Amino acid sequence: MELDNFITNTGRPLPVFLLLDVSGSMSGTKIDTLNQCVKEMIKDFQNERMSEVALKLCVITFGGSSAQVHTPLSSLKDVNFVDLQANGMTPMGAALTLASRIINDKEQVSSKGYRPVVVLVSDGYPNDSWEGPLNDFISGKRTSKCEKWALGIGDGYDANMLQKFLGDTDKKVFDASVAKEITKFFKFVTLSTVARSKSQDPNSIINITEIEEQIKDEMPNFDFGEL
Repeated sequence: MELDNFITNTGRPLPVFLLLDVSGSMSGTKIDTLNQCVKEMIKDFQNERMSEVALKLCVITFGGSSAQVHTPLSSLKDVNFVDLQANGMTPMGAALTLASRIINDKEQVSSKGYRPVVVLVSDGYPNDSWEGPLNDFISGKRTSKCEKWALGIGDGYDANMLQKFLGDTDKKVFDASVAKEITKFFKFVTLSTVARSKSQDPNSIINITEIEEQIKDEMPNFDFGEL
């Protein structure tokens, strides 16, 4: 038997963090769509064949009175995603603090890995002490280097806060007024992350226009900005 059959190529890790709003205002169609989107993202990631890059996923939720690790940072094959439930307030600052803590932990996020992807999704204004955690996140030595995406759902989210989360980039906040646009956003992030994982340099910035062209017929009119 070939020696290669005994070798598992784990690849260099590329962590993906989903920071998801599960406050009471997300109940109904929004939380149902979000659950389906995360499941589809996991499925799409698992179906990709990669040898040099190992995608990992962590889901952090913020709702009720706190944030929590809903799905610990794990290899895709080990992810066990359980449907999200919506209730309570919008403690987004707590979610940013928790994400920062994990990303800054070199035992969980190795310095040998590629820069993480961080996706922030919300339909409301944060109602905890979020300014400090946000500033720490966008200026932190490790967190400032993350590739960030932000989605605002409906017409009641804090667009300025989400734009600030994206940092000093030309990226714009995605806006979803209907459930279909939430789906397209997650598809876009999935395709972008897969494209990064297969590029010669997974730490490079992916051309948004190229990704947009892949799903042009289905993509809603998001303002992607210029990269």
